[in-house]
Amino acid sequence: MSERSERTSEIGHGGRLRYGVPPCRACWDSVDTLLEDWARERPDLDFTPVGLVMRLSRVRTRLDTEVSAVFADHGLSPADFQVIATLRRSGGSMRMAQARLMDALGLTSGTVSVRLDRLEKAGIVTREADPESARGSLVTLTLRGQQLFDQVTPAHLANEDRLLSALSADERQQLADLLRRLLTSFETERSAVAADLGLTLEPAHLARIRRAAVGLSDEPGLLVSDVTPDSIAARAGIERGDLLVELENAATMSTVGLALQLERLVRRRMLRATVLRGDIRRAVELRR
Repeated sequence: MSERSERTSEIGHGGRLRYGVPPCRACWDSVDTLLEDWARERPDLDFTPVGLVMRLSRVRTRLDTEVSAVFADHGLSPADFQVIATLRRSGGSMRMAQARLMDALGLTSGTVSVRLDRLEKAGIVTREADPESARGSLVTLTLRGQQLFDQVTPAHLANEDRLLSALSADERQQLADLLRRLLTSFETERSAVAADLGLTLEPAHLARIRRAAVGLSDEPGLLVSDVTPDSIAARAGIERGDLLVELENAATMSTVGLALQLERLVRRRMLRATVLRGDIRRAVELRR
């Protein structure tokens, strides 16, 4: 059998090869080639997640390189610009407590101090004692820093737009929506998107970890970490530890998706949901 025939025999859902690889080789990227190798060498393993995770990593590497080049033209690093932009978007006096700046950047105090030392020497920020904190500092974007932001930002935004040239406006929005679902699952360990129903939920990836740890089936869904007493969910019989897998026949795998669905169903007086308690599926009715 020819190589083409062997590949054709492996075509599955949606007319694609294993792991979502398109049959048309002209469409392949470097990750498709890698996936083809794994399909041949270890067909017993499911390398489908690699197609997404490795592409995100390789795209990020390319983007970082191109973005850094624009900042370098202005004598800045991406880390420098991150500080400048955070202060600029704070509004008003463009001043922030160093501790608040640290939280906004998601960095340790030591790392922020090193960045601020560099920017202060360049006249881009100033630091002064914070009257509301005995040991804290206030960081202010100087006039030179504001002018630098105005010079760099148009070039930076135009560069980012060019880097996304392979995608239409609709495709960019679709990608942003999907990445938002993924990012919120990592940024929020406990979500209150269903607080009106009396539910606090954990994201699907954490739910799978917790269920696997106690020997339960590996099914995606949102884990109920808390139920408000005498709430809609409590009256429906939902309990802490249940896995919310469906709402009105739609899978509940992300808090963003659930929030959008609840928004569409806001006028519904009764919602049908499915939960897993252990490995037993239960249909419940949420009556508002």
